[in-house]
Amino acid sequence: MRCMLRHPAVLSSGKLHLVAHIALARATIARSSVVRPSDHKCTLRLFDSRRAFRTLQALHADAADMTDWPCKLSALESARGFVKDVASKGGKVLLAPDRDADGLCAGATLHHALTALGATDIDTYFVPKGENIHAREATEALSVFNAAALIVLDQGSRGGTAILPGVPTLILDHHQSTVFPDEAKVASAYGHEPVATTSLLAYVLCHDLHPSLEEKINWLGVLGTFGDLGSGVKWQPPFPDMGSAIKQHGGKQKFSQAVSLINAPRRTAACDMGGVWQAVLLATSPRDIVDGKVPGVEAMQAARDEVTGEVNKHARAPPKFSADGTVALVTINSGAQIHPLIATRWCSSLKGKNLRYVMVANHGYLPDRVNFAARVAKTRANPEIPVDLIASFKAAAETDPGLSDILGDNYARGHAQASGGSVSAEAFKRLLKALGFDENGNTLGGGNKKRKQVGDADKSTPGKKTKTLMNFGFKKQSPSKPVDNPDAQAKPE
Repeated sequence: MRCMLRHPAVLSSGKLHLVAHIALARATIARSSVVRPSDHKCTLRLFDSRRAFRTLQALHADAADMTDWPCKLSALESARGFVKDVASKGGKVLLAPDRDADGLCAGATLHHALTALGATDIDTYFVPKGENIHAREATEALSVFNAAALIVLDQGSRGGTAILPGVPTLILDHHQSTVFPDEAKVASAYGHEPVATTSLLAYVLCHDLHPSLEEKINWLGVLGTFGDLGSGVKWQPPFPDMGSAIKQHGGKQKFSQAVSLINAPRRTAACDMGGVWQAVLLATSPRDIVDGKVPGVEAMQAARDEVTGEVNKHARAPPKFSADGTVALVTINSGAQIHPLIATRWCSSLKGKNLRYVMVANHGYLPDRVNFAARVAKTRANPEIPVDLIASFKAAAETDPGLSDILGDNYARGHAQASGGSVSAEAFKRLLKALGFDENGNTLGGGNKKRKQVGDADKSTPGKKTKTLMNFGFKKQSPSKPVDNPDAQAKPE
């Protein structure tokens, strides 16, 4: 039984009346593939007894835990109403998904849902490289479409003026934020543990809006989730049980291979999203993408080869450590968005007594700016102590009066364990000093006690190999091999 308790118990005159749209039990939760707020086909009435009361208390507690997942139930219902409403009105619906696998799968899910509900005029906008949906430039670009409704997916959220003033707007997201743009309906998974990806949120929102949608979009929910959380995600409650969908569509390997292809175009210097979007939209399975059965796959493969080449080129850049050893900094210069990939790989292998996170700064991604990605070190000495990157970055900026202002709104975005930013070159120099480096990225105050950096030749042991990313577990890959390791992506980086 797929169900969700929606009303609390009412005690009166010695009787306990529980009126629910669905009976919910723990065993049911364990078997359920997904909890559906729209299922309301039964009414349960239980009468007074102490045993019944205790049973109902436990039942209600379980229901309360499930009610606000993957986001607030009221927000989920409001979002469902928004989608049905804009589909029925017949005006242009503009989708603005992020460029990664999670965002693209969420966008395709909404596109299929709107189409199934009768929408015929659907357009798509991708934010250009180096920009964000909340900027004035994006508002100007969006206004050209003359849309009747806007749906923003997986773009990260922040407070401020409306994204597109006067146009009904729905935001689906899972990034860390408690403030949102004006004039928008918001369904955010942030704070609802375990945090769902935007594509999984979109699946829960849409899968029962029309009978045709379950089979059409369940694999998109899996694919987008693999893109952000990796193939090791546990499909256990409150996550829906997607085991049958994974098996039906070729297993984890096919999904992982598809993620590698889908994520490649956004990382290239050109950042051309047209082909990959059409491929995801036309595919009926990750097999279609991996096996080249939809248009655009050749371009995705070429993009992956380009990204692989750039990663191999910069993989030997040695980390340098902050004065207190808590931050490892890798500096590269590439037009491709490879800094998150290199950060992800170093964070899994680099060790240090005080190391908390790895930060990769890319000075070549955008002119006169530094884009950086940070990942919490998985091999840190005290893994039981959580590291919040967003809080750490904000605290560092506050040590230099005025620095927070010049770093701007594109600083310390994303997730607690996967953050990053895009800041001016001058602002980044000041940030480095706040983190314990000099403005060139060298250890601050090293002097004669300069710490031997990973990557320096070990002269004390003849013949000992230099430590680089290659022999820390990241093997050089041929262009034909996938390079993308699924990981939660911060926005922007």
